[in-house]
Amino acid sequence: MPALRTRRHFFTPSASGCVTCPRTRRHALHALGTGLAAALAGCGGDGSETDESGSTGPPGSPALHPDGAWPSHRYDATNAAVVADGTGLLDIETYWILDAGGVPVVSDDALYNWTPDASRTALTRRRSGTAVATGHVSLAGAGVKSPPTIADGGVYGADAERAYRFDVAGDAIRWRGPTMPGIGVPPTVTGGVVYVRTGGGERTRPHLRALDAQSGETLWRHGTVGEAGAPIAVSDNTVYLTDGDGLHALDTRNAEARWHRALSGAEGSIPVVSHGSVYVVDVTAGLVAFDARTGEERWRALGERDIVGPPVAAEDAVHVGGDRLVSLSPTDGHVVTEFEEAGDPVGRRGDTLYAVDEATLRAFDVGDGRQRWWYATGSATAGDTIVRGIHGVTPLDGAVYVHAVDGLHGIGPSR
Repeated sequence: MPALRTRRHFFTPSASGCVTCPRTRRHALHALGTGLAAALAGCGGDGSETDESGSTGPPGSPALHPDGAWPSHRYDATNAAVVADGTGLLDIETYWILDAGGVPVVSDDALYNWTPDASRTALTRRRSGTAVATGHVSLAGAGVKSPPTIADGGVYGADAERAYRFDVAGDAIRWRGPTMPGIGVPPTVTGGVVYVRTGGGERTRPHLRALDAQSGETLWRHGTVGEAGAPIAVSDNTVYLTDGDGLHALDTRNAEARWHRALSGAEGSIPVVSHGSVYVVDVTAGLVAFDARTGEERWRALGERDIVGPPVAAEDAVHVGGDRLVSLSPTDGHVVTEFEEAGDPVGRRGDTLYAVDEATLRAFDVGDGRQRWWYATGSATAGDTIVRGIHGVTPLDGAVYVHAVDGLHGIGPSR
C-alpha cells in the first residue's frame, strides 16, 4: 500500500504554491449550506495540507478509532449539529484518503454512504475505522446526492423521486415511498416518521409528506409555496419549515398550523431548533431567532452580512459563518466571540467547533475563538479546470471524516 504523505508546515500562499483566491459568498447555495454543496476554490494556511498523490484504496490504514455517532447530515432532526458531551479532535493526523463514496453518516461502529455503482447508486455499509465495505444494496438509478439518515432501526435516503428505507444489516430495501418528483434534500426521520420534501415538478406541486417509518405509508401531506425546498426541522411534536411564504410551525400529527411568520428572504433556509428557539437565516434580515413554541420574534442579528449556511446552535452560543465566523448570545443575539479565521460552521462536539472555509476544514476552541488546527483537502481535474472543495464533514470523537473532491479523508488524533 502506498504511504500517505502528510505535510505539516507554515507558509504564505503564493503563485508558486497555492493560488490565492478571494473568499466568495455563494448566494444561490445559502439554502443548503456547506456540506450539501461544495465550494469550488480555496487555499491552505498554517497547519496540515494533504498530498492527493498519496491516496490509497480500501481498506484504510491505519485504522481510526471513532467513538459516538453522527447519524444524519446535521446530527439529528433539530439541525443544531451539536453533541454537547463530545470532545472533538484537539490535534490531527491524516490516517487515509480513499475513493470510497460520498458524505458518510455513522452509528453503532458502522459507516453508511452512497457509492456510484456503474449506472446505479448503492447504499454501502462500511467499517467505521477503515471504510472497508461490508455490504451494499443498489437502487434502480443514479442521482442520490444527499447523505443518508440512520434512525428507528433503518437507514433512510431519497433519490430525485422517492424516499427509501433500507435494513441496517440486511442489505435490502424495506420499502419505497410514493413517487414525488423534485426531491432535492435528505429526508428527516424522527419519532417513527419520515418527512420527505419535494420542490415539485411537471405533475407534482411542492409539498411536504409524512411517511410511516416502518411501512412507508403516507400519514399526511402539506402543500408548500415556491419551488425551492430546504430540509425541515422537527422538535417537541412540531415541524418547522421554510418556503416562499416564510417560516411555518406545523403539528407533527396532522400538519395543522401552529403558527406562521412571514419572511421575505428565508425561502430555502434550513431552520435550526435549539433550547427553545428556532433560528432562520433571512437574506434581508440576517439571522432571526423565534420562540419555538409561540413564534414570537426574540431578536435578529448580522443583517449586514452575507450568511451562507445555517448556524450551529448550542445552549451557550449560536455559531454563524460568513466573512468572519462569530458566536452569538442565544439570549439577545449580540456577538460573544469573534474567531480568528472565516468559515461556515458544520458541527460542534463539546468545545470544538468545525467550520469549512472553501477547501479547508478548520477546528476552533469555542471559548476563545482560537484555531486549533486546519486541514486543506486536495484537488481534482474536471476537463481543463482544477476543482477544490469539501462536500461534507462528519465529526465524531476520535475521528473526523471529510468528503472532498479528491476522496473521503479519515482524520484522527496525532499518534
